[in-house]
Amino acid sequence: MDTGIRRHPPVDLLLVDDDQLFGDALAQRLRREPGVGEVEPAYSSEAAWRCLRRQRPDVVILDYNLADASSLALLADIESLPDPPRVLILSGSQEVADIAHAVEYGASGWVVKGGTVTELVEAVAQTMDGDLVLPHGAVGELVRYLLDQLHRRGSSA
Repeated sequence: MDTGIRRHPPVDLLLVDDDQLFGDALAQRLRREPGVGEVEPAYSSEAAWRCLRRQRPDVVILDYNLADASSLALLADIESLPDPPRVLILSGSQEVADIAHAVEYGASGWVVKGGTVTELVEAVAQTMDGDLVLPHGAVGELVRYLLDQLHRRGSSA
């Protein structure tokens, strides 16, 4: 069985990260991966919108902590587009509340910075397959968090 992003036609990516050095390095590395098409880096939410107006990527890889805007607001705006691209959040954090909010706003997954490019490419492939991508070990914590939130809402009703 073929694995990774090669299961799909070349996948075009928009990489939104306000750390230009990190973004350039990751974009350069992603371009060398089989199955990856165009990789467009954007270093602000405004630059991301310019890219989205020019072309529609298959997947947006979005830094959770942008300096110039709320990533959740940008995510919600992307999700409001007709036929929106899938969005993977890229973050150094594994805070369960942040992951839950990102998924609530439409993210297709959460990938932790510091992993390998191979892991990121596999997350893109899983996203293209329609799967929800979560950090290793986060599912149980996420379910507990969501159940706790439901319990709190039920108690306050």
